[in-house]
Amino acid sequence: MMKRIILILSILTASFFFGGCTSEMSYNDVSDISDKNIGILKSNVDKEEANNIFPHASIVEYDKVISLFLDLEANSCDAAVMDESAADIVIKRNQDYVLLGTVMTSNGDELYVVVPRKYVALSEMPSVEELGFFEKIKGVMIRNLFNEHAFHLIWGGFKTTVIIFFFGAILAIILGAFLAYLSISHKCLWLYKPLSWFVMTIHDIPSVVLMMFFFYVVFGGTMHGILVSIIALGIYTSGALYKIFKIHITQVGKEQLEAGRMLGLSNFKCYRYIILPQAVKTMLPLVGGELKLLLRATSYAGYIAQKDLVKAVDAIRGFSYDTFMPLLMVSLLYLLLSWIIVKSLDYIYKKFFNND
Repeated sequence: MMKRIILILSILTASFFFGGCTSEMSYNDVSDISDKNIGILKSNVDKEEANNIFPHASIVEYDKVISLFLDLEANSCDAAVMDESAADIVIKRNQDYVLLGTVMTSNGDELYVVVPRKYVALSEMPSVEELGFFEKIKGVMIRNLFNEHAFHLIWGGFKTTVIIFFFGAILAIILGAFLAYLSISHKCLWLYKPLSWFVMTIHDIPSVVLMMFFFYVVFGGTMHGILVSIIALGIYTSGALYKIFKIHITQVGKEQLEAGRMLGLSNFKCYRYIILPQAVKTMLPLVGGELKLLLRATSYAGYIAQKDLVKAVDAIRGFSYDTFMPLLMVSLLYLLLSWIIVKSLDYIYKKFFNND
């Protein structure tokens, strides 16, 4: 698993830093973008004014700075035109963008043209290639990793994700095991039938819809979002775990349970030492898969105003104007948590059930 993480990191990093550096576009001054795709901010540039300044260009309006620079990074937009304050913030926060020049409006106001550094051909402006591979990595990591604000966002999102997953998994396992016990033992049918119907119905609803339903409808927004996420995802996952527990336990022959009783073992000891070690061996990979799905579902917590890892990435992109590094960070963290899940289940099996 760790080798896979390292391989993915290497491939993505190389493709980002080398794949996007070869382009035939080269800008010397503002006149070079006169027929390009130009993005403007609605809040500080009028579209009619932009059309007058760049009559041959295609003007696209954006509500948010981050949306504009996402398109700029994806080459859907060639240049960004904004006022001095917005341009100053962008250039200071992200060294991948530079000021190409300025243009004047009919009112005498000055607008600033910002473009990706790699497309600027000015000799005094170091290109992306001249910055070097390690310098580029250093700049991106400083903006997204060693920035104090970014670190707090990532750490807070990581803690929220782990809390939701950990307690949601505990709730799912307890509820799933309880339903499996009621089903196998044929006890408390008055409780088992409605409870199993409720859980299985919940399991057929998309997890993000379920979380929003619990938060806005069931609890009316009065309960903390983390607790709502734990309850919703715990119930959602318990439906799948209930099926797994029931099927794999009943697959072990009843004659083995009867043989254990004939040897004087209690029901608990029969299940603990005879039934469960055989059932767990086959069900563990499926349980691990469901727990991984639960981990992925925690990324929907942002829909109910929780600052999980995905929300932290959105916030970082909002002030660093980088997309690759924040998304890479959160991907690696999810891969790390998935690896921990697999290793933890392996440890539990070897510690408590490996009696072969």
